[in-house]
Amino acid sequence: MRTHNFSLADHQDSGGASAPPESSVQAAGVSAVAEAPEAVAEQAVAPEAAVRPPEEKRVRRRDLLNLLNYINFREGTIFVSFRNPERGDVVSYQATPQPCADERLTCRWLPPGIRLDRLAAYECDSILLSDGRSHVTVKPKVLGIDSETATFELPEAGYEKAIRSIDRFSCDGVEARLVQQGMCFEGIVADFNAASCRVEVKGASSGSIRWLNPTAPVMALFSKGGTLLYSGECAVRRMSPGRSVRELVLVPNAGNVRRYPPREFRSARLSLTPTPVARFRHPFTGRKVDLQVKDISASGIRVEEFFEHSMLLPGLVIPEMSIEIGNSYVLACRAQVLYRNTERNEDGKTSVRCGIVFLDMDSQDQARLSAVLHQSIDDRLRICGSVDMEELWRFFFESGFIYPAKYISLQSRKEEFKRTYDRLYLKSPSIARHFLFQDKGQLFGHMSMIRFYSNTWIIHHHAASRSGYAGAGVEVLDQVSRYVNEFYHHASAHIDYLLCYYREENRFPARVFGGVARDVANPKGSSIDTLAYLYLPQGQGDDEDGFQLFPARAEDLDAAKRFYEGASGGLMLDALDLVGDPEAWDDRELNAEFSRQGFKRERHVFCLRQGGGLKAIISLTLSDTGLNLSNLTNCAHAIVIDGQGLKQGTLTSAVRAILRRYDAEDVPALVFPSTFLEGSNLPREKEYTLWVLNMENADGYFSSLNKTFRRRSDG
Repeated sequence: MRTHNFSLADHQDSGGASAPPESSVQAAGVSAVAEAPEAVAEQAVAPEAAVRPPEEKRVRRRDLLNLLNYINFREGTIFVSFRNPERGDVVSYQATPQPCADERLTCRWLPPGIRLDRLAAYECDSILLSDGRSHVTVKPKVLGIDSETATFELPEAGYEKAIRSIDRFSCDGVEARLVQQGMCFEGIVADFNAASCRVEVKGASSGSIRWLNPTAPVMALFSKGGTLLYSGECAVRRMSPGRSVRELVLVPNAGNVRRYPPREFRSARLSLTPTPVARFRHPFTGRKVDLQVKDISASGIRVEEFFEHSMLLPGLVIPEMSIEIGNSYVLACRAQVLYRNTERNEDGKTSVRCGIVFLDMDSQDQARLSAVLHQSIDDRLRICGSVDMEELWRFFFESGFIYPAKYISLQSRKEEFKRTYDRLYLKSPSIARHFLFQDKGQLFGHMSMIRFYSNTWIIHHHAASRSGYAGAGVEVLDQVSRYVNEFYHHASAHIDYLLCYYREENRFPARVFGGVARDVANPKGSSIDTLAYLYLPQGQGDDEDGFQLFPARAEDLDAAKRFYEGASGGLMLDALDLVGDPEAWDDRELNAEFSRQGFKRERHVFCLRQGGGLKAIISLTLSDTGLNLSNLTNCAHAIVIDGQGLKQGTLTSAVRAILRRYDAEDVPALVFPSTFLEGSNLPREKEYTLWVLNMENADGYFSSLNKTFRRRSDG
């Protein structure tokens, strides 16, 4: 059987370049069929498809009218086929349907001006409508044809035939780079579905497309506007011939993606009411997508799609996605599709379950999401919510958190304290988090933390009511623990380390945090160090001389690191940002973040030298009054490297010189190792244990907590 397609011949007559039918259909802007160009070619060479096979279903006229009007709305096209009754060959023309309200259909030829003499021996056979996933074939009656238009009478029904089980979607400006055995090939992603992608590859100076081996896998990298959207190894299912352009149908080899290492302690997945909605524009198509969230955790979500319309492929990066609950914004994030699993529903239809992981989100959105999830588990839990400041201050005094000696030390500056806490608790700045256990308007538990170093958060201000809920203190500790476990993988969270200062006589933190260090039994996973805490008396040590203070350099910190590794081997210097090159520290960025939130943060790091040798590293941090009630964010840390060659008076003289320079003579000093001050006449007030957790060891932390509180409940 011979076939012709006059719409293509007409393009050539008007000066268009000759092209394969598939390319020509796309070039003509056939939006109604552009998502399924291979199906159009199939229709052109198989006119017997107009005969209704058993699997086709009937489409009523009113549905035909809706489909035709939709094609008109999209400025799409239809195909009108004519058959030669003697020879049996078929010719097809593209046409744009006009709006229709009854059985009368008018179309305009595309391009206009067809030659009627070519149709002298042909009869109208059928009209083909396509939505990219199925064909609808109509047997019309011709009412009139001229070179510009045609008018038909539609029958009572047409017949639909499915051409694929899953939709294909045209891509918008997605660039493709294929790497195969040392060769790189450039092209575009033409269309895709959740199972495969069609890529058009062109020859380039970097290599000939003749070198593409369809029997070997390729590494595919798809990007848009410089943003990588997908990468993965793919098999070449099909490759077209061609000297300068080839089309490849690629199928990913890996079904699912593992974004992070497996963890024993993971975020709880919850089904919320009302159901959240995930909204984003598909990275490949630019189309808006709204999907119901079947369950959600702080790590990600699970959504469902209809199988035939699914467009989420594992590995796809979604640069911008928002989650809304009850039409209210909750968060915006960067995300990635991890898996795609199909399942048969009770009604016999197939759906697709997709897991999407949150890659990163703004710190405030982290707090909002965590608040929603934690309150869904227990409505007495609050994260960074609005606080009745009178109730908070009452709680601090009643619980004994602000004990008499502490209040005497701060009462002269209580107005400064109040202003600082108003900003912390009423404005919820990005550099601070507070966690509350509250029931019927009354506080029973409190814990807070602050990001005070580049990637370190300090846990502090832990308090629990002496009456009421006995476990409130444990509940807020659990909140903090879950929060950091949920978000430490996010770059914007800046949670590489958790840090806490506590006194050994304070049994709760000694048991909890000290227990973690003992159970982990690896100082690079969790460590504890003892520091002497004191206020330097006025004038003492000022007669010492012969020392020099310089801004610390990388080699000074390297020397401190070598000393510390031998003395402790822990994480203190990493957590306090006292490793590496000082020029690389992001103190300026963090200081600026504090300033934007209405707070103060400064840090100055010096090396103490005497007799040509490095004796100590002194780090001074300055912040708002009361940011930490023990002044542990407003203090000097002194790391003594040469304890044998450094006099105690020399160290205190050097520290006092630094404090005077920054008008900070009333701040305390913490000295490591604490044994350096043994035997001195300095009024050492107390000792603090500095506990640090490397968040890569989060499983060890949670395992230890489980042991600690299991032992406590058993006892």
